Amino acid sequence: MGTSEDFYSVANYDGVVKKVTIAIWILLIAESLLFIYLFSVETPIVPLNIVLIVFMPCISLIVLLVPYLFKPKGFRFTSEGVGIERFWNTITIPYNQISEVQTGKWTWKAARLGGSGGLYGYLGLYHLFGIGRVWMYTTNRHKMILINTKKGKKYGISPENPKDFVSQLQKHINNPI
Repeated sequence: MGTSEDFYSVANYDGVVKKVTIAIWILLIAESLLFIYLFSVETPIVPLNIVLIVFMPCISLIVLLVPYLFKPKGFRFTSEGVGIERFWNTITIPYNQISEVQTGKWTWKAARLGGSGGLYGYLGLYHLFGIGRVWMYTTNRHKMILINTKKGKKYGISPENPKDFVSQLQKHINNPI
């Protein structure tokens, strides 16, 4: 595994996330192709149809690509804290702000307040009943850990090996780099 400073864990998808992501891709591509067909072959070409033929596939592309930029690629220990690496940016949870870390158990008793509910994972702000508001960066429901901060902010992440990750993180919390 290497030293804790170079500890990195990928964010793999669970079966539900894979199926939801594939289904949404297929649905949006099929919808775009049907839209193009209906407005280019079945009806006369008019300026409005041209706008619609371009607009619908662009909307589908935005729906597919924007969440992809915010999904976690992996999780890393840095000198400052836990890094949640995304294509768009990296979110760092400073070690000195972490009050508790534990393996979590997924619950369907949740309300998504903003974000993705299966496309590339469970991303964004959720209200998990019994836990409260949690910023989710979870791609695998079965490997979730919860990180609580001293300011009351909560994060849900899903490293490949949650027990090793929690063990390494406990060392960083108790003995910062």
